[in-house]
Amino acid sequence: MADKLIYKGGATVVGHTGTEIELVLPTSGALHRFPRWWNKKGTVAYIDAAIFKVKFDSGTSVRLVVPTSIGAHTLEIRHDGFGNFTFPVHTGFERVAVIASADNTLYREYQFAKISGGSVLTRTITPYPHVPALKPPEVKPEPVVEKKEEAPSTPKRKPKKKIVVEVPTPEVTEETKED
Repeated sequence: MADKLIYKGGATVVGHTGTEIELVLPTSGALHRFPRWWNKKGTVAYIDAAIFKVKFDSGTSVRLVVPTSIGAHTLEIRHDGFGNFTFPVHTGFERVAVIASADNTLYREYQFAKISGGSVLTRTITPYPHVPALKPPEVKPEPVVEKKEEAPSTPKRKPKKKIVVEVPTPEVTEETKED
């Protein structure tokens, strides 16, 4: 199912429609500390980020990590239910990452243009995990007894009436035998 919301920073979400995207609040404060996935220079650097839990229609869950800071920000997040995100409004944000829910496997990164109205760069690092479809129950086929079909016959006609014509036989007499 499609879902959309507008993230205003901190713990503020407005205009939320749907149930697939959910803001995960940290135990303390409004932002999570998350390891930075770009510009790694040998050491782990942590950033402040908002984390959203996103459920796909297939049942898979991922996290949408939005690096943020204190200040005026607006990010409109739209999700189609299949792992495709669009961000029509992204004021004050540089990038967003789609990360596995169990570990920090990076699936996709969206980078926003610095100029207003620029396109969004989508970089696929690892494909989304494939959730196998449920196996349908096995149905054992029952043997089917085939009926022999008779060859189509021509329609039956009414029997013709036999006309019997009797030809009179000449009588045989002794005179005719002598001839």
